[in-house]
Amino acid sequence: MKYFLIFNPIARQGRCKKKWKKILSLLRKKKVSFEYRITQKPTDAVDFSFQAVNDGWETIVAVGGDGTVCEVITGLFMAGKSYLRPKLGVLHVGTSPDFNRYHQIPTKIEEVIEVLLGGKTKLIDIGKIVYLNKNEGVSLNKLDAHPEKRFFYFASNVNIGLGPRIASRANGRYRKFLGDFLGTLSATLISLINFKEMNLFIKIDERSFKFSKLINLTIGKDPFLASGMRVFSQIKPDDSRLYILPIEKTSVISLLFNIPRIYWGNFLKYRGAQLIYGKGVEIEYNPDYPEIEFDGDVRGYLPAKVEVLPKALEIVVP
Repeated sequence: MKYFLIFNPIARQGRCKKKWKKILSLLRKKKVSFEYRITQKPTDAVDFSFQAVNDGWETIVAVGGDGTVCEVITGLFMAGKSYLRPKLGVLHVGTSPDFNRYHQIPTKIEEVIEVLLGGKTKLIDIGKIVYLNKNEGVSLNKLDAHPEKRFFYFASNVNIGLGPRIASRANGRYRKFLGDFLGTLSATLISLINFKEMNLFIKIDERSFKFSKLINLTIGKDPFLASGMRVFSQIKPDDSRLYILPIEKTSVISLLFNIPRIYWGNFLKYRGAQLIYGKGVEIEYNPDYPEIEFDGDVRGYLPAKVEVLPKALEIVVP
């Protein structure tokens, strides 16, 4: 078995870099056949993954956080060779191992390497999102033909509204100085200050919805949202559907009181939250909160289309 590793040195505020020698030493000690590349700028992992498919690598290993996983997956699918698509391994050295939690992949380096060498795999669903690279303020019906249209593939979830603001703060100084849990919690509470609820029009499998006091919209495959946040749902890794979680504000006091439930998993007890399931979601442009965050990073702008790709990716698991 041949392994191609893609390292993100800035994962977890640069702590990934400190683990390179240990990872490489363990692989060499076990006489594993591998090569690696180190990312230097955003989307390098997409390009490296794309090239690795064309070079015939059997297993590509994302070494970083969930953002690195997202980029590696995108490269795998952009190559467009499903009959040659390598398996995905994940050696998580990022901040919040949501992908690993969901798929029960360990995070200790020694244990993950044993998992990779074990060769056990499973097929999982993947999400695809089409969006704009620039904030152009166009309507959904102009998305497909727009020159700034982009697409990405994701394994966890998409957020619109409060989510991009939380991610921007948490990925900046908050997690660096406060750690994963406190950094994300602080970013959440501060982002809620002066956050104005939004109007948003969406379609779920051709069913139309209008939200008038929306705080955040999550569309996902992974019930773990970020840094221990989660939502109990019936979603499964290979059930060919997405969960859609709109959260509307009832009152500031009620919303703040229910924040701990995001960490307990029972946030659906909050009266402003509901859970919907579907295979595809279309989201109209919103001028107040046009940003889109997925798998931990803010990457683009509304309008957007999200769909599930059933059992499209083979991942290495325990």
